Amino acid sequence: MNSIMNRLRGFMYGRYGFDQLGRFLFILAIVFWALSLFFRWTPLRRVYLVFWALNTLIYVYAVFRILSKNVSQRSLENDKYLRLRERVIPKWNRFKADNLDRDHVFKKCPYCGARLRLKRVRGRHTTKCPKCGTQFKVRIFFGK
Repeated sequence: MNSIMNRLRGFMYGRYGFDQLGRFLFILAIVFWALSLFFRWTPLRRVYLVFWALNTLIYVYAVFRILSKNVSQRSLENDKYLRLRERVIPKWNRFKADNLDRDHVFKKCPYCGARLRLKRVRGRHTTKCPKCGTQFKVRIFFGK
């Protein structure tokens, strides 16, 4: 058993290995694989082939990244992914929090772009932005 592990360590020596982008790629490939299974027995056979091809390409690229000896280039790719993720995750968390709040609606001020939290009362209303002080009309479609 130790000889197999030593051979594996020797093979992976100097190679990039697994990182956050690799983890994301494997999860994405699993999602495409599941979607391809869903469409496999439907009349939409072409959709199955598209998802299967995407799944295969993502797996091949992920394995290529893991076995690559160009560590600096793979590290730059991972840094770009992490910067993009840091921009997307706060927006996603805000979106989830906004949808959980059933008593308020969130609107942007058309002049300064400030985010306003307003009571969810259906109809047209005039509101004042606390940041820039301008008054503007807001229409709330769903409410009490």
